[in-house]
Amino acid sequence: MRLFFCAELPDAERAEVGRAARGLRARIGVGKWVAEENLHITLRFLGEMDADLLSAVRNLGQSVASDAAPFELRLDRLGAFPSPHRARVLWAGPTRESAPFSELARRIEQAVTGIGFPAERREAEPHVTLARLRVPQDVAAVVTTVSLAALTVPMERLTLMRSELRPQGPLYTPVERWRFGD
Repeated sequence: MRLFFCAELPDAERAEVGRAARGLRARIGVGKWVAEENLHITLRFLGEMDADLLSAVRNLGQSVASDAAPFELRLDRLGAFPSPHRARVLWAGPTRESAPFSELARRIEQAVTGIGFPAERREAEPHVTLARLRVPQDVAAVVTTVSLAALTVPMERLTLMRSELRPQGPLYTPVERWRFGD
């Protein structure tokens, strides 16, 4: 099974990010665009894993979430990885760093490497993936002209999400959700 830890977006915030994505899509067109119902903030992608690890992954999700306090994440800009001039991934994210997000991602990373997952090469950056581009493009002018209304996203729970790849796009199914501080 293919799993990842994420924070789901509330309906209103997901709709606003979806609106911005449609604006980008109208200007860029090409790419594999994320369906609005699939928009989320990834904290740690686990990838394919054996079912026998599921119990340990659930336990660490519960542990990390119970020790975390709810916080807010401000999404207020559009951008691209690795850069707007050679974009492979289009995203919505914060202008400023979020210490609570970084700490939560660090704790998840520490926990998953503790049960045998390979360490990530980069620190997690809070963002909502909007599209993936097969061929790098210069989208610098586009991401600065399409607006994203500043959104304050409540980060109140951690979700372990299953991803099933299908020809028409991935199907995401929550495996388990934990409220922060419970």
